[in-house]
Amino acid sequence: MINFRETAEFKKDFKKLFKKYKTLAQDFINLKNKYLTEAPRGNGAKHWSLLHKNSRVEIYKVRMHCDSTRESFFRVVYAYHKETETIELIEFIEIYFKGNKANEDSGRIDDYLDLFNEKH
Repeated sequence: MINFRETAEFKKDFKKLFKKYKTLAQDFINLKNKYLTEAPRGNGAKHWSLLHKNSRVEIYKVRMHCDSTRESFFRVVYAYHKETETIELIEFIEIYFKGNKANEDSGRIDDYLDLFNEKH
């Protein structure tokens, strides 16, 4: 079973983007239900990047299609925690539109990793 959570920063990013991209909520639900529940560590496609891995958490960036943008994609950064054999957690850290921002916020990821005292 996969549980989903969102950081406060992610919620703020999402709210701001949703004002402009009205299909974002449904596109995000599709990402969670169609892809992340089936393959939380990626499906081997080029749409996933492993940004960080330690003994407690893995940080991924995935490309997410948004119907409002036609050909462009959003990026979603999330932490994957395998808590037990049957319980997994995905916590969303950042969402951004690739057309507005080139890369993920590495400082935000470092701050998240500091919560586990295992940076690099």
